[in-house]
Amino acid sequence: ELYQQIKEEEKEVIVMCESLDRMREKARSEGMILGRRDGLIQGEEKAELRILTNLLKKGISDSYILEITGVSSELLMKAKQSIH
Repeated sequence: ELYQQIKEEEKEVIVMCESLDRMREKARSEGMILGRRDGLIQGEEKAELRILTNLLKKGISDSYILEITGVSSELLMKAKQSIH
């Protein structure tokens, strides 16, 4: 009877370890997805800042830049700060 109880506990430990492995893999996958998404967002912002900086250096007005690009005024201010 003691032997049977030990075997049952071993099975429970194995099941628990497998569950933890699945949870760890799911968290890792979700982390990779979030990391890629954040990287894409940062890349897009960097490209927008480069374009805005070039437009500002050409002397194009803030209002015209906002109108033609559709970016936020906050991002335009960030581009201006990177120039000065």
